[in-house]
Amino acid sequence: MLDFKPPKPNTTAIQVAKALMPLVNRLCLKGLALDVDAESIARLKMTDGYPTVLAPNHAARADPAVTFLLSKELSQQYYYLTARETFDKGRFGGLRSFLLQRFGAYSIVRGTADRNAFRTTRALLSEDNASLVIFAEGEISRQNDTVMRFERGIVQLCFWALDDMAKAEVSKPLYVVPIGIKYRYPQDMWGDIDAALTELEESILPPAERKSVERYDRLRRIGVTMFRTLAAEYQYKVDETVPLDVHIQRMKEHILSHAERIMGIDTNADVLTRVRALKNLVDAEVYRDVDQMTEYEQKIHEELLQKFQQFYPDLERLINFIAISDGYVAEEQSPERFLEVIIRLEREVFGTSKMRGPRVASVRVGEPKNLREYYDTYKAQKRETVEQITLELETVVQDLVRGIS
Repeated sequence: MLDFKPPKPNTTAIQVAKALMPLVNRLCLKGLALDVDAESIARLKMTDGYPTVLAPNHAARADPAVTFLLSKELSQQYYYLTARETFDKGRFGGLRSFLLQRFGAYSIVRGTADRNAFRTTRALLSEDNASLVIFAEGEISRQNDTVMRFERGIVQLCFWALDDMAKAEVSKPLYVVPIGIKYRYPQDMWGDIDAALTELEESILPPAERKSVERYDRLRRIGVTMFRTLAAEYQYKVDETVPLDVHIQRMKEHILSHAERIMGIDTNADVLTRVRALKNLVDAEVYRDVDQMTEYEQKIHEELLQKFQQFYPDLERLINFIAISDGYVAEEQSPERFLEVIIRLEREVFGTSKMRGPRVASVRVGEPKNLREYYDTYKAQKRETVEQITLELETVVQDLVRGIS
């Protein structure tokens, strides 16, 4: 198990970070403005002084920055449940980890029974009246209008915290707050979109196929060409009578099954659950502390890493395209949807994507749900109650996102 990164919030560090956000915003986020309506502010203030879990959707890499800006707007301090691998990313992993912990972030090894993370979350809620940010989708959807299925763990942790309160003979509310985040570009982005399409066409299409067509047809032509290239690579037979979207979903299954065969995994779960499980398995091994291993453990570790190399690009490809479907842009040809798909295509073709801006992050907050009111029902029907509330939160967040214009 990777070493746990506990939260070490430092008020001075947080205040300095908030003061520097305008500069960081310009340099790193291309200008990110926060749009929060009065009703949302009022709903967030309703939970002041009580243990609270903020449950936003996870549409983009900028979401943590948005929640940090939100904490600045409300003059509050949030804790952030953060994927363990995030602390070690980049050349300056040590500094990154140091700062994240001082800002209130703490780690969880996803897909495992991370007892340190569970214990810390329960303590923050049951003892400290803290406000926690947990992205319940578990992965970035990279789609403004799509909310992926929520993991049930967010609600389960809340009820465990209520169990701890009951043992301590403490009776107080514990809130879960559904939050929708949606991005828009306040300025004309069509020039950027056309330039991005041209760059992709030059990398994917032979010169003879770069005929002048409408913008959406250009995007779809790139996508279809990429799909056919991948189909040949993965020896996937394309039936021309079958709709493209069906092929996209079948291709995901085809690629995932290949990776699972390498790892000796056999499961009947849905694609999203299987991708999450495989990603968590890989991350848990990749980010292990080699210095704490014996020579034999290091040998086994290296063998596993070599095995992962056989399918890791496939896994990254699945994560990149997990929420994509044919017709997503066609049903609403907005700059935001064009760029969401372009970003995925750039990541596939170039290995990275360009951040474009400026952007406005609209945040809408749903009615806080006091889980104390469901505690008796939970004690009688634990699994059913957790699943029902998880589904309700997911539905509310999806409605909030769709309601943002």
